[in-house]
Amino acid sequence: MNRSFSLSALVLGTIVGLLACSDAKSPGNSSQSSSTQAQSSTPAANPGTPAAQTSAATGPEPANVTEIFPAGQGRDVVLNNCSSCHNLACSAIGQRTAARWDSLRESHKDKITDADAAAAFSYLKSHFNDANPEPKVPAKFLQGGCTPF
Repeated sequence: MNRSFSLSALVLGTIVGLLACSDAKSPGNSSQSSSTQAQSSTPAANPGTPAAQTSAATGPEPANVTEIFPAGQGRDVVLNNCSSCHNLACSAIGQRTAARWDSLRESHKDKITDADAAAAFSYLKSHFNDANPEPKVPAKFLQGGCTPF
């Protein structure tokens, strides 16, 4: 009996230890202090990870993907068209050159109207180019990956 009690205590202790460790590492755990939560929302410094692709832009983290896109002519066209084929957040990262945006517009001729293409790519070219800092894009908006373009 003493042996089965010891075995039960060992198993129970292991389970409690594992649960305690996994709860402490869970994102969004309410038992974490606010300073720990603030640190966990800071992008990781590992190159190649989605979090490392976010910029050093200051300000609050966007609550939804549409907050990444600043107001401007063509914004609604981008929001209403691009997400039907692409992860919308992916168009905001990578800071493409004007020539690359023009090339992408050319490759989308058969996908959207000329007017929508002109508005969307003009907007994207002016807001998400290699002269502007890359916007803050939370890793959760990049889940599923981005099509290389």
